[in-house]
Amino acid sequence: MSKAKKKSTAKTKLFNIRLTEEKHRDFKQFADEVDLSMGAILSNYIDALLSGEEDPIGFEDGRKTAKWKDPVDNVRGQYIQGVDF
Repeated sequence: MSKAKKKSTAKTKLFNIRLTEEKHRDFKQFADEVDLSMGAILSNYIDALLSGEEDPIGFEDGRKTAKWKDPVDNVRGQYIQGVDF
């Protein structure tokens, strides 16, 4: 008689992150639209970071960067008030 194989499970850790209600709602909606779980998306992003496939986004010099990029930042300082306008 053969012994039944035991199912092996990886030890896992649960961690919480704080999100605004709006961000949670939007992320949940996004996950639903792409037919994935929120946890699967985050887990895959973590795997990509650990494997070196991706770099952390939204940080500069270890600090969180602004939530938006100034769309005209590349032309600011190009003109001088009182000279050009």
